[in-house]
Amino acid sequence: NATRTYTYMHQEYYKADANGNLGSSSPTDNGTFSMSYIMIGTAFFKTSTDGSSPLFDKLKNYRLQIAQRYSAANPASTGKVDSTGFPVGYGPNDQEVLTTAFLAAYGGRNPGKISLNPFPGIPLPNWRITYDGLTKIPWFKKLFRTFTLSHAYLSTYNVGTFVSNIQYTESQGYPTALDNSGNFIPKNQFTDISITEQFSPLIKIDMGWVNSLLSSFEWRRSRNLSFAFANNQLTEMSTDEYIAGLGYRFKNIRLSFISLGAAGKKSHYSSDLNVKFDFSIRRNLTILRQVDQDINEVSTGSQVTSMAFTADYNLSQRFSIRFYFNKDINSPYVSNQYRTSVTKGGLTLRVTLAQ
Repeated sequence: NATRTYTYMHQEYYKADANGNLGSSSPTDNGTFSMSYIMIGTAFFKTSTDGSSPLFDKLKNYRLQIAQRYSAANPASTGKVDSTGFPVGYGPNDQEVLTTAFLAAYGGRNPGKISLNPFPGIPLPNWRITYDGLTKIPWFKKLFRTFTLSHAYLSTYNVGTFVSNIQYTESQGYPTALDNSGNFIPKNQFTDISITEQFSPLIKIDMGWVNSLLSSFEWRRSRNLSFAFANNQLTEMSTDEYIAGLGYRFKNIRLSFISLGAAGKKSHYSSDLNVKFDFSIRRNLTILRQVDQDINEVSTGSQVTSMAFTADYNLSQRFSIRFYFNKDINSPYVSNQYRTSVTKGGLTLRVTLAQ
């Protein structure tokens, strides 16, 4: 599937002059943009132990080549370079240069070929795949009643909010006016842009064994990259999660309970006992990166280990009993936070009154 959403609103005021003729005043445009994207080519780049990232280094290195492309396309650009070595009008912190460098670095695109349009016209497809045909293989049939593989990819490029620049002027479709920093004033001013990516799941295996055992394994992975132009800061949030589960149904388990109404009298029950155990490890990390300064700061992050055990038994159609045990261990990556552990356990009795 592929999606593209572009919202646009135009607003202007009309004032009457002394002769009663209406004239337009303060026209402004604003809106939002979102489309499905692909950045799977950079999904498995690892952050160094000191917090630095090869993708962020690429973003900074791509700026010069991309600035030269903007300068070559704009007839108003003189082609001269400033003290930083960048073309006049397209400096290292120019909004258009940073936007394209961001998409090229984290999207795995060639900086010499990527489109210079911040609103791409064609959305890139995302997908979900499920396959359960392995049980048709004879030796699989001997072990599994069901065997399902699944994978899903979802990525979105967003322009949070854009508004037209009042001081923008153009010639032949390109900007001509410079701001106080010596960069061309873009037609639309962005507050921030972001890319989200989710493998939900990257891989998931659901297995139903012939002996009634149920087992599963799942690996989820996600990234959220947000670039703010107010301070030229990239906020990078990443998550890795591994989930394993086991379940088994013990059939026709007999239990006896002493009744409260009659001393010594026992009530006998026969039902299935459903047992389930889940184990997961989730690692999340948030890093703040500054373009202007060599700063890669880990602001927050932790490893969360979770264990959950449940045992369900139906005493009748209206009455069930459950034993549960849950434990969560949170181990932070930053020194100003403490390791915490939460344990819950108990017995739950459930009565269904509805017909």
